[in-house]
Amino acid sequence: MRIALPIILSLCVSNFAFADDASPEAPQQVAVQGSKDPDWKPYRKMLDGLDAFEKFHALAPSAELKFVLRPQQANLDTADLKLRIVGDSTSIDLPIAGDHTFSVPRVESAAKDDADLRLNSKKGLFRWRPDIHTAGLPAGTRRLGDLRLECEVRWAVDKFDVSFIQLAYLAPLGGACHTSRSRIFYTSASPVAGVTLVAGTRREKLPAERLSTKDPTRYAPPLHDQSWPDDTLLEFELATPKS
Repeated sequence: MRIALPIILSLCVSNFAFADDASPEAPQQVAVQGSKDPDWKPYRKMLDGLDAFEKFHALAPSAELKFVLRPQQANLDTADLKLRIVGDSTSIDLPIAGDHTFSVPRVESAAKDDADLRLNSKKGLFRWRPDIHTAGLPAGTRRLGDLRLECEVRWAVDKFDVSFIQLAYLAPLGGACHTSRSRIFYTSASPVAGVTLVAGTRREKLPAERLSTKDPTRYAPPLHDQSWPDDTLLEFELATPKS
């Protein structure tokens, strides 16, 4: 008899998955060690992310696709940060906005050139993430469909960086974004004490096991649960600062 084991996936840290946020009730956790998240990515993989955004755009139909560079240390100097698509015959500068967001264009010649996306910083100082936001939401909220679409883009780019066994496990389940056996962790702007899902008159607090025990900014919404529509809002209860 084959036993299904729960998997914990994290899309907000360097590896694709860690088991350090496992709930005590879980009988066994399988850590899916995947992408080391280097400071560059093959351009063709980023195009896979653009394809996923177009395929699943209905999750956030009025949002645009951007990516964001997240500093991994405090007070990093970003004044001279440069991002380029680089290949044997390709050199394309990608502007980085003041909020560290950037867009990736489709350039057929760069794909044929096997170009890379490269950042002019020491390895490990920044991580890239999809950054998808529907405009006009109340302050202090995120939209569930936006998070689902971010997951689809990230999975499309990084899925082949996980091991064959891990990919074989997740693929029949619809991938990391579609199964209850994974928990996809996101990062909030500030530490949170709780997260509440709101859809119409329905309100439900995110269970404690979907909040990180090690990082109060991390939370794992129920991406797989279709009883929560894409327009569901996540309301964040900010943690009280320690005196």
